[in-house]
Amino acid sequence: MMPNDEPQIAELDLDAYVDDQLTGPQRSDVEAYLARRPQAAARVMRDLALRRDLGRALAPPPAPRPLLGAARRLAAARRRDARLRRMLRLVPAAMLVGMGWLAHAGLGPLVVSQGQASAPPPALVTAALSAHEVSLLRLSMASQPGIARLDPAEMRAATGIVLPAFDPSWTVRDAQVFPSPQGPGIEILFEAPGLGQVSHFAVRAGSFGVTLPHLQKTPGQGVAWFQIGETAHVLIAGADKAEAVLAASRRLSDTLY
Repeated sequence: MMPNDEPQIAELDLDAYVDDQLTGPQRSDVEAYLARRPQAAARVMRDLALRRDLGRALAPPPAPRPLLGAARRLAAARRRDARLRRMLRLVPAAMLVGMGWLAHAGLGPLVVSQGQASAPPPALVTAALSAHEVSLLRLSMASQPGIARLDPAEMRAATGIVLPAFDPSWTVRDAQVFPSPQGPGIEILFEAPGLGQVSHFAVRAGSFGVTLPHLQKTPGQGVAWFQIGETAHVLIAGADKAEAVLAASRRLSDTLY
């Protein structure tokens, strides 16, 4: 039997979670619910992937520089379309249009309101930056040869961390289990075309969550992070590679759905 104090989560609440329409405490309730229900969690991940793809499809193409002035004048008109586009992003399938609208309006067991995305976890990013620095230090030392063999199955069995499918053109320079405040993490240093030396750090976050890739402002580094399920991932390269790191993070996250 479920605990009496377990939050009552309905389908509308899951739809609101997908559309980022919940407050922090409400998101926590939904994530606790999903952490105990793998099938529901898988459905939410699929819906988030569809929402992301719809968002990319609906996004207007970048304006050429000579048209930037005109683009600013059109900003007010675009804002009028924002509500319609938010509703379209809600839709995981055509038959859920009505349910998505209800979730956006705040109906259901949870009172849904516009909320801000959860703040990036500083400890995770700090641990990833430390692991990145150690990897670069090891690479520069003749007495500390890098480990170029990567066995994702063995690492998952030892740490419970699911690694994404990395680009075959990326060359592994070193792979280590690295300690962090969240527990053992996996630090992999690559040589990647277009990115140079790039490291991927993965660690179990301690709770279920789905956060799409986004940049983390960090002096001197290009850093992007995301979370799929119970594992968080951080990608780090040079400061001039920030946008390329974000694009690479999106490709990696796609392999985990």
